[in-house]
Amino acid sequence: MKNQALLFFIPLLFVFSCNDDDDTITNPDLLGKWRLIEQLVDPGDGSGTFQPISSDLELEFLGEGILQVSNGSLCSLAIESEGNSTESYSIDENTITVSCNAPFSISFEIKEGSLFLYHPCIEECGQRYQKLP
Repeated sequence: MKNQALLFFIPLLFVFSCNDDDDTITNPDLLGKWRLIEQLVDPGDGSGTFQPISSDLELEFLGEGILQVSNGSLCSLAIESEGNSTESYSIDENTITVSCNAPFSISFEIKEGSLFLYHPCIEECGQRYQKLP
């Protein structure tokens, strides 16, 4: 009888001992490299639209909440090359935490196959990224 009980409880021990670490779960559509292709800047009357731009700014979303920024910075909406940086992101909150002079958060969403970043601006502003192969 003891052997039968032991045979029943040992498999249960393995099932319940698995670690389900929420920090490693991410959106598979988000992972990978993205290039900045459009920028939204509103003149203050709500009429702003996304306009095509030429930029080398690339983002690479890695697992574990790590974001590599190449050929630019997320500290501002500048599209010129400003070096490289490493930031963090949260899938749960859809935010990127940027470590500039004062840390702040940028919200993001994936919509219609594009990645949209929304900076904390007084007027509406944002950036649209296209996924790279």
